[in-house]
Amino acid sequence: MKKIALLLLVVSSYAGVLAPAPARVESQQVKTDQRLQYEVVVTRKLIYVLVTDRQGKPVIDLGKDEFTLFDNGKQMSITEFENHALSLPGEERRPAAAAPGLIEKAPAPAAPLMSRTFFFLFDLVFADAGGFRLGRQAAIRFLEKNLAPGDRAAVLSFTGGRSLNVLHRPDGEREAAKRSINSIGLESLRPVAPIRPSTMDDVPTMTSESGGSSFSSRTDTMSGDLNVGRLVAGNFIWALDSLAQTLRYAPGRKIIVLYSNGLHPSYLSRGPYIQAGNADLGNAYQELCHKLASANTSVFSVNTEQNTYLVDQVPESRKGVLSLREITSETGGRFLGDIYAVPDHLEKIDAITASYYVLGYPIWERWDGRYHRIKVEVSRPGCDVNAQPGYFNAKPYLKYSDLEKKIHLVDLALSDKPLSQEPVRFAMQALPWSSSPRENVRFIAEIPVPRLGDVAGPRLEAVSLLFDGLDELVDTRQVELDLAGPEIEGRSVFLQADLSAPPGQFKCRVVIRNMDTGRAAIAKAAAVVPKPDPNALVLFPPLLLRSGGPSAYVWGASTGQTTGGLLGRSFPPHAESYVPIGFPYRHREQ
Repeated sequence: MKKIALLLLVVSSYAGVLAPAPARVESQQVKTDQRLQYEVVVTRKLIYVLVTDRQGKPVIDLGKDEFTLFDNGKQMSITEFENHALSLPGEERRPAAAAPGLIEKAPAPAAPLMSRTFFFLFDLVFADAGGFRLGRQAAIRFLEKNLAPGDRAAVLSFTGGRSLNVLHRPDGEREAAKRSINSIGLESLRPVAPIRPSTMDDVPTMTSESGGSSFSSRTDTMSGDLNVGRLVAGNFIWALDSLAQTLRYAPGRKIIVLYSNGLHPSYLSRGPYIQAGNADLGNAYQELCHKLASANTSVFSVNTEQNTYLVDQVPESRKGVLSLREITSETGGRFLGDIYAVPDHLEKIDAITASYYVLGYPIWERWDGRYHRIKVEVSRPGCDVNAQPGYFNAKPYLKYSDLEKKIHLVDLALSDKPLSQEPVRFAMQALPWSSSPRENVRFIAEIPVPRLGDVAGPRLEAVSLLFDGLDELVDTRQVELDLAGPEIEGRSVFLQADLSAPPGQFKCRVVIRNMDTGRAAIAKAAAVVPKPDPNALVLFPPLLLRSGGPSAYVWGASTGQTTGGLLGRSFPPHAESYVPIGFPYRHREQ
């Protein structure tokens, strides 16, 4: 059987199996009748409710009979009720001491119906070093002193691309979460985009193409850096949109603690920049806020701007803090202020989120993806109710919209630890092999058919993707596969695709995805395309072949194609392994 052997090898190891995604929707029985059908069952729906008085202090002594809950306008019978009250100031969260003379051991407390999950999100692009450092220190102190039993914590970072870096998955391991935060040093900051454009004349205009991440020039003198800034702002929205999609079906209260300077209002056509011609990106940001709220996820933001900028008395309408206020107000969170002025901001978040109620009621569970609007009322006068605005029914991958499938694909391709699943990993190589600007990068991958597990099925797609350094999609190819046929048995399966790229460094991905379930396998590589130089002799990476047994060859679709052929032949001819050696070598004639 053919194997890929690398003579010069850079190993990227995956230590063990990553923790599962934060939560899974309750399993449904599946019936097969020419297509997947999901049996309708009764399930318990849990709703998080925060109640405060007119002064904003939590009301912690309400009973179940004082609540009324509506689901899509229909009053529901509340069958589950839980009251979570924060300890009084100065008290520690620990069991009360046993009375003298009692030796009988008290029973362990029942697990709460709903717990809190904190997502510490560090923006490493639109942030200042001093504010980032203070935010990191505050997060570590919170994990040491305030994370309650049953709470979970995750650590994420944004570095400019279209996916968030998952440094620590949600769990109760506070020491591991602290290590992840400590691993983000000041050297991790990536000022790849301008935080604060100075004038309206510098602002580029955005087109609606590609979900708000393509740009058109308004003038010939537009700053390239500002163009990149708008691009990275679009990536930030895309990355959080992907997170919202993942958290949509995860139970419990989700709290994002965002450390950032925010997105400058010129990027979102907000405030004095409303005529900047960038309404598409602003609308995408507003839609992101609605998706987070619908996923029962609140954002608590802290402004990390440096003191010197704050002293300049720049009005908020011209600062990124405007976007921080927007995302917190739309998701039911709080804007905590400037980090230099609120060293106790996490204690405030703890106080706001630790006193809450959980209301549960039975409902028919239908896999249709429909949105349910929730309304909660309290009979006691003088109370303000803050409950999640609604929820989405779970739905199978087959019913994902085209945009949801695209977000799913990009997250799989770019995230080292996708929150949606732990994909199967396999090997590939990406070879720059031509000086032509078209189809000059060749992907070669061996599909591990025996290891695909639940990815396998009669309907698979192989998607080859080429991304630049800012995770912009440069080129892609797609082919539908059937790896269950008799012509595959006993053969190694190789995929080849030719993609086009300008000079530069690129991320190369091949995603094998089950078109019925969304389960996936992923291969990753990198490629460097040299600049054309008519006066230089360029040696591209050679392909070394070794004699081997029979194999099947999949052509990964050429330009404009969406399907490819599967040929029962040896490819490469009598080859068992192939390997590129080094990077393109140049020899300039003297």
